Amino acid sequence: MTRIEDRERVLFLYLPTGGGHLSNCKAISRRVAERYGAETLAYDPVSARSPLGKLFLEGGYRFMSLRLPWMWNLLFELNDNPFIMRLSQGSARRFSRYGLRYIIDEWKPTRIVCLHHLLSPAVAAALEGREPIPVTVVATDPFVPPKLWAHGHEYPIVCMSEEARDSFLAMGVDESRLRTYSIIIGEKFERRMDEEARAAFKRSVGLDPERPLVLIAGGGDGMRGADRILDELCSSSLDYQVALVCGRDERTRKRAEAKALEYRIRGRRVVVFGFTDRMYELMESADAIVSKAGPAVLGEVLAAGKPNVIAFYIPGQEKPNVRWVEEKGVGVYCPEPARMRAVVERLLTDDEYRAGMERAIARLGFKNGLYEIAEAVMSTEALAPAAPAGQEAL
Repeated sequence: MTRIEDRERVLFLYLPTGGGHLSNCKAISRRVAERYGAETLAYDPVSARSPLGKLFLEGGYRFMSLRLPWMWNLLFELNDNPFIMRLSQGSARRFSRYGLRYIIDEWKPTRIVCLHHLLSPAVAAALEGREPIPVTVVATDPFVPPKLWAHGHEYPIVCMSEEARDSFLAMGVDESRLRTYSIIIGEKFERRMDEEARAAFKRSVGLDPERPLVLIAGGGDGMRGADRILDELCSSSLDYQVALVCGRDERTRKRAEAKALEYRIRGRRVVVFGFTDRMYELMESADAIVSKAGPAVLGEVLAAGKPNVIAFYIPGQEKPNVRWVEEKGVGVYCPEPARMRAVVERLLTDDEYRAGMERAIARLGFKNGLYEIAEAVMSTEALAPAAPAGQEAL
């Protein structure tokens, strides 16, 4: 790997267990490279060197979270137990050991940013006996982070809300380790598209610029039951179009594309996307948004200033996001498809109902945490090495 010796080399570590880890990783990495001139590398230490670990961690997460959510919820809740925490992080440490050693030896980072709760102790173990370098943990669960984020290391932790900060304090984390900012979104999501740009985008993907658009945003890994949500929305008597983003869920995408042909014959325009880089344009062009409760899509919808109709959440880590949305009055949780359709119809036809949620969004004063978090990453200092047994650190 080539590098420029006088530049900072910032290593961003993530695991592909949910799109929020990777989207945050990309956003901070890009900002650090552009603002501070650093070399950056996003790296999954498990997939890089452990096929078995990739199958166990990534494959197991996707299967359980989307197909067996009750089992995922059970495992998530068990991870509050100290023994289970050690077991989970120990497994991640074994699976990531060779990947971490390889990338640290080969790429020689001057800073590390850890964006997954299972990796922080593994980083601490990989750096043991080496020259200390700054490590920052970015807790991507925005409101009620699991205890695993603070377990097994002493690194500073970046929080994405005051609620997350309070959760860490309740766990006994020293306040001096906490840095509190806001949810991260990509820089382009801060910009608003004008009417002409929205119309041009709609035409480019086969939509009518004159008709309302309902977006089903399933996130990077897709959303359970997205094709059933499509069916319910298309049963409405209102004349709107539907765009469905399936992410990496190829089975749902294929089923939805077949249904889209049928709906077009009946006069309902439907477009289906897989994993796409057009989420910004889709959200800006949408008149109503139905989504899952992932932190990345939640931040993007808030930035767009639009109410969030949440149809699904992954039990465990996304449940606090649903509670926060409803408590703040910026969206509605609708797991029943018929109620979800009724809420969408009301958002499209009841100006006061929609305006009430838009005012609640405005009161939040949403601010992109990206810039301050990037600055925090670049200003973190290395921890002092542990003193040998029987001695005190100077």
